[in-house]
Amino acid sequence: MHRGHEISADTYSYLSALREWNTTYKVAFSVGALVTVIAADSVGVSAVTLLFMLFLSVGVGKIPVGDYFRLMKIPLAFILLGGAAITAQFGSGADSLFRTRFFLTNLYVTQSSLTLGIHVTLKAFSAVSALYLMTLSTPMGEIISVFRKIRVPVLILELMHLIYRYIFILSETNQRQKDAAGSRLGYCDLKTSLRTFSGELANLLVLSMKKAETYYDAMEARGYEGNALFWEETKPLTAGQLLYAGLYLALLLGTFCLIGRRG
Repeated sequence: MHRGHEISADTYSYLSALREWNTTYKVAFSVGALVTVIAADSVGVSAVTLLFMLFLSVGVGKIPVGDYFRLMKIPLAFILLGGAAITAQFGSGADSLFRTRFFLTNLYVTQSSLTLGIHVTLKAFSAVSALYLMTLSTPMGEIISVFRKIRVPVLILELMHLIYRYIFILSETNQRQKDAAGSRLGYCDLKTSLRTFSGELANLLVLSMKKAETYYDAMEARGYEGNALFWEETKPLTAGQLLYAGLYLALLLGTFCLIGRRG
């Protein structure tokens, strides 16, 4: 989906060079890396995973590096705010690296809180990069097919598909409203912008209900009976694909050995 010069993550899943990789393998690889980062709880493992997922998505998958980092900015604010909340402490500030007066107490940063904040932030970015490997190379229909194979309830799969597709419908509808309001100077000042924004929200609610009814009628006209079936392309698992998993495991093993020696 094009919006000016921007492309959605859904489009990248069709453009990525990893598109032809075995779907089950990609999902297992991404989820396995995510679990490894969380379970290992190590700065070294987080750094290796972050760099390796970047290598796969950009180097192998051919996703433009600028676009990849643009997509990484989406969770950036939440992760950095969480890291800052962990790093900052309130109290007397004894043995602190940094301390400043904050109302009736002190806001300070210690060596341990700074280390913990960096650790958690890096781990969160590594987890996001692992999930981006899957979402930027695998269309949602194929991800749902993997969940279907592991016996995830059909109702959950249907909700996943409908909600995911409906997000794009609402996004497009909202963008058209914003373009129409902008062409009529709906954002010329703060007061007008607030009035325009509230009107857009009200219209979006009404339009979303109409869109939902139209969407469901279209599905029923195409024979929908409560179970959406997708055409699945056979994608073989090759030795080249397994090589990357082996390389990742070798890097993790080397990292654990290095950490063990330092310990």
